[in-house]
Amino acid sequence: MRYLVLVSILWSFSFGIIKYGLSELDPFFISYARNLIALVFFTSISIYQFKKFQWDIKLVFIGAIQFGLMYVFYIQSYQYLPAYLIATFTITTPIFISIADKYFFKNLITLKDALAIFLVIIASYLMRYNVTNPVEYWYGFLLIQCANFVFAWGQVWFKQWNSEHPNTDIISNFSQLFLGATIVTSSVYLSVSGSIIELTDTNLLALLFLGLFSTGIGFLLWNIGATKVNSYRLAVSNNLVIPIAIINSVLIFGESISLLLFLPGIILFYIAYRIT
Repeated sequence: MRYLVLVSILWSFSFGIIKYGLSELDPFFISYARNLIALVFFTSISIYQFKKFQWDIKLVFIGAIQFGLMYVFYIQSYQYLPAYLIATFTITTPIFISIADKYFFKNLITLKDALAIFLVIIASYLMRYNVTNPVEYWYGFLLIQCANFVFAWGQVWFKQWNSEHPNTDIISNFSQLFLGATIVTSSVYLSVSGSIIELTDTNLLALLFLGLFSTGIGFLLWNIGATKVNSYRLAVSNNLVIPIAIINSVLIFGESISLLLFLPGIILFYIAYRIT
């Protein structure tokens, strides 16, 4: 569980960094660059630990879905929504994890688990406030739901893969996930845009931080953490980043917040965590 908490704190900074540090860049380029940086990093580890490397096409497909398609939808949503709403709209990820869990593991949701997921969704929804342009609002919301769906399925699929390969070293083989992700995001970027990007020092630092830490190390620790908890605690943990990201948006990036809605959300989130 500590892996999931640590990564949630790390990821909470990403929303504001993308919104305010990379807003002028092509979103498809951002998706591609983050995965490419992570791929280079983990490829060096795979080469160094080559004796532990085992080619598995499933890992490529998992990465293409969990990190590739997710970023295509997720980064694009920043054109339509503020950072706090993007964080909040990840509230449906637990539902998609539960659906994927039943598909892969044939598990049934208990009443306690269903209640925990329900409380998390209500808590996260309470943290939403203000109204944006209705068209952009719903388009951004749809993009985030697509991102939530593929991210959830990728997590559970990796969890299933790990249960079938308990002796395979995750770190030495994690480059394969980013290979799949980079293939997807580079294909989308080159086919849709492909324009030459000029990066400022701020852009470059933001991309390096996001690619190496948020994407690379973050996804590694998150997927390792996912293998150590049950699927329902994983579902609840997916929304841990929401209150932290909102706090960062207020304290670091200057967005406003309503404590009247935020505090009850925090309380419900804690209750949901305790009953899982």
